[in-house]
Amino acid sequence: MAGWSAMAGMHDFVVPDEVAAQASAEELVAYGFPRVLARPHPDGGWLVMALDEGPYPVDTVGHRQIEAVSREAAAIARAHGGRPSGGSRFDVSRIAEHRTWTAPIEVTGTKARPPVPEVTVVPAPPLEPLALTPDFSGPATVKLTGLDDVPWADLKHAHGSADDVPDLLRELAGGTQEWNGVLDELFGDNLLHQGDCYEATAPALPFLTELIVADVVPARQRRDLYLWLMVAGGRRNDNLVGFAEFARDKGEPLQPGAWTEEVFRTVGDQVPVLLHRWDAEPQGIRFLLAVLAAQHPGHGVRAADRIAALAAELDGTQQGAYLRLALELVHGRGGRALALATEIVGWADRLEPEWLEAPGVPDEIKAAHVLAEGALSTIE
Repeated sequence: MAGWSAMAGMHDFVVPDEVAAQASAEELVAYGFPRVLARPHPDGGWLVMALDEGPYPVDTVGHRQIEAVSREAAAIARAHGGRPSGGSRFDVSRIAEHRTWTAPIEVTGTKARPPVPEVTVVPAPPLEPLALTPDFSGPATVKLTGLDDVPWADLKHAHGSADDVPDLLRELAGGTQEWNGVLDELFGDNLLHQGDCYEATAPALPFLTELIVADVVPARQRRDLYLWLMVAGGRRNDNLVGFAEFARDKGEPLQPGAWTEEVFRTVGDQVPVLLHRWDAEPQGIRFLLAVLAAQHPGHGVRAADRIAALAAELDGTQQGAYLRLALELVHGRGGRALALATEIVGWADRLEPEWLEAPGVPDEIKAAHVLAEGALSTIE
């Protein structure tokens, strides 16, 4: 959005047929959209596109206003058997281009824009730089026990056979000079490509724990390993929250994406081992340990006192707010956790208010998703 003067957008929905498309378009125009188009969708049904000329400010308030308008429009589409199907955001300078679009159904109205909701964004607490010292690491050999017992060639990742995974893990264990690149290739490109999980993802995760506990890499690199465990484990909740509306609108049971449940359980299996390192790790890693523990409260409750002490150390900071949320989660207090998550979403501009409203998702999962995503945003 850099360089945008103000924001406009297009809200897209898929409805069952032409009759629903015509009715949706007319109601959306009556609601306030100046122009609504509809055409057959290549995957079936009809695509309804509501032009929202705004303007909205290019900041957190504007982003949340246009998303709130989108949710109101989605309610109109649902009344006609429809569901949200994305859309776009663009600078107001491109409105003229979108006015030239044509479709079999075109409905225009006299209103300039839909009602703009009032959005309040409270100031965020300060972000505290968390220490990665005292640090420790030393020369040692990491055996990566059982690495060759995994049938990697029979498993798949984003680019096919996972037969390259053991070599990449060995490079990390050997202290390669290309540490960041190798780790990003292994997880960012192969095992968690674009946020998806694969059948080779879960089997690779325990070897990250082995690298951590061997104390052969410095704190910044250990933190990267903890981060990938956190990202991997968070895919299940991300799926549940992100696809909740889609599942409801399709009348389907809510379920996470392929392999994400296995990955979540595997990360949970690492938590007890990692929590034994609490006293040895610096503050910046203890923070991530607390977040990991909160995603798996059955194990994490054992660290409740330590999480509470760290929250007290960081009281009044963004990390302190996340730690208070973690504490509610490890104690299994889903309602209180969601209330704290709601407070956080009020000032954390990278977090989405609609996560808090995901239909059919338990409070503790919504709150845990806010915690994991918010904690990631604190890492420089």
